Amino acid sequence: MVTESQIILIDAGNTSIKYVGLDAVKTSLHTANSAKSCVQALRQYPRIACIYLANVGDQSIEDQFRTFCNEIGITFRLIETQKEQFSLLNAYSDVSKMGVDRWLAMLAAHEMTTQPFAVIDIGTAITCDFVKDGQHLGGWIAPGYGIMRDALVKNTARVSANSEIPTQFQPGTDTEECVAMGCQAAVRGVYLSAVDYLSSNQTDFSVIIGGGGKNMLAFAQFDGSILVANLVVHGLARYARNDFPALVSE
Repeated sequence: MVTESQIILIDAGNTSIKYVGLDAVKTSLHTANSAKSCVQALRQYPRIACIYLANVGDQSIEDQFRTFCNEIGITFRLIETQKEQFSLLNAYSDVSKMGVDRWLAMLAAHEMTTQPFAVIDIGTAITCDFVKDGQHLGGWIAPGYGIMRDALVKNTARVSANSEIPTQFQPGTDTEECVAMGCQAAVRGVYLSAVDYLSSNQTDFSVIIGGGGKNMLAFAQFDGSILVANLVVHGLARYARNDFPALVSE
């Protein structure tokens, strides 16, 4: 019988690859800087039955994991964006144009609340999608903190920045700090705009926040806000548990 620890969930993002056993989704994720190093780490696992992959990177990432699974004779499942799954209907007419990370973030959030919600994933890009009564209403895509900062430096003659992400929010007192605070203000603006949109249409709603930069929205303390460690992995877990309804925990 397949156990949760034998199922590996892999989130191949724009800057790193995160992986975890289904049994540890709520506790800890491992990070690799390439598909090759992730595969090397997985070779040390004693028993793997199935790998679930969400990939927003290039084709070579999928190819490496597929080859690994074929080599050791286990099931490989590539998860892609769908029109409908788990009672959630995608608003896109061409779902192939939606990154699977957004789709999985919505599926994860859809399991966490019965209210209308926005799900915000803060990574290389910032995505925000709205769902009500199982219907995806659409969303936003904006540049992430690092992209905004780098664009300012690249496209202006006398603006400089550092690599530090601010832990406080206040007016800057030098150019580097002003850039950092301005980019942070833009990230917060996505959240505040989402709250404004939701509150204009209903009284009760939730905002689910995830991604590597989620702590920039740690100020979001109203009752309907939920910070989640990794939305994409939680979305993958829904597929795994649906495929293996008789899973055994260890």
